[in-house]
Amino acid sequence: MNICLFTSSFLPNVGGMENVVDTLAREYRALGHNVVVLAKTPKKMKKAPEFDYPVYYYKRSRSEIFFLGAPRKMLQKLHEQYHFDVIHAHQMYPTGYLAVEFRKKQNVPVLLTSHAGDVQDQSKYRKSWIKCRRMVRTMQQAPCVTAVGIKTCNEIDELTGMKKAIFLPNGCCPPADPEISANLKQKLEIPDLSKGFDLSVGRLHPAKGLDHLVRAFALLKERQIPTLPYLMAGSGQSEGELKALIAELNMEDRIFMLGTVTPEERDWLLRRCRFFFQPSLREGMPLTVLESLAAGAPVIGSDIPGIREILQDGFNGRTVPPGDHEALAEVLEKMTTEEEQMLRRNAAGILNTHSWTRIAEQYIALFEKLIRQNELN
Repeated sequence: MNICLFTSSFLPNVGGMENVVDTLAREYRALGHNVVVLAKTPKKMKKAPEFDYPVYYYKRSRSEIFFLGAPRKMLQKLHEQYHFDVIHAHQMYPTGYLAVEFRKKQNVPVLLTSHAGDVQDQSKYRKSWIKCRRMVRTMQQAPCVTAVGIKTCNEIDELTGMKKAIFLPNGCCPPADPEISANLKQKLEIPDLSKGFDLSVGRLHPAKGLDHLVRAFALLKERQIPTLPYLMAGSGQSEGELKALIAELNMEDRIFMLGTVTPEERDWLLRRCRFFFQPSLREGMPLTVLESLAAGAPVIGSDIPGIREILQDGFNGRTVPPGDHEALAEVLEKMTTEEEQMLRRNAAGILNTHSWTRIAEQYIALFEKLIRQNELN
């Protein structure tokens, strides 16, 4: 099968969707299929990375409403070269919109996948009436629409007025166990780290709720409850505010900002942390939670759609109301050694249901169904 993965953002951009597309490309190839990725050129990319499969970047345009000629022409050119059996478009707009348009002309089966950021209430596509109208029409006309979260499925069904979306979650795989890098080793010259540490990794963004986590640790310090060092890895728009909050609450001796870490450094940290924190206010289906569980690290996360589908409270982690730093503090304060060990034993069981190979096989089954339906028509 010749598969085109069509996405509006891809590596070297860093994010959940970018990693999903790359992982699916490698999984599809491992299952014996041919893969081509077509993506919008990332900002400030000087040289394209090298991949084990062909990747093409289309030119960025001034407007995703009036100037979509570059991706249209590139999609047509690649189809003439590779003869796609199916197009798997990530995001409903503009890639999903363009894929459905292309299907009408070339009769190529199309599957669209939402990662939540396109259809959620506050997305830039929902705020633009032209983009929103095109996105809704695209979802209505697409032969198959999937979403990585149940809430996202419900939002798609509500927008389209149809029972349209299929829930197909993100996946995970056991992380590698690399040697510690010299860079990370230098960053981890922290007192009491030998006793263990807690961890979060990801974009430093207001939606991630990390300020509530900082306040939870401050509350424990105020109550004179001992805690392990908390390592906050990542960078983003909230970095300055979080650093200021840590200083304001006098938490520099318990919370340590590591900055951006490499994938290898992330894996090293995941395999050795006590708990992984995901106190988000909203999510699609965070890969960080899946990756942490796959590494055997229990997760303490918000009780919100996207996390709720992965995390079973009291089994492989704990869930707390979003934005509630007192609830976060209480979970840590009352955690016993026995409960911690039980959560750790259960964490890696996520691989039984959410391995990337299993998820890729489910996509392939949908592709095959679409191709058969297309042949009958």
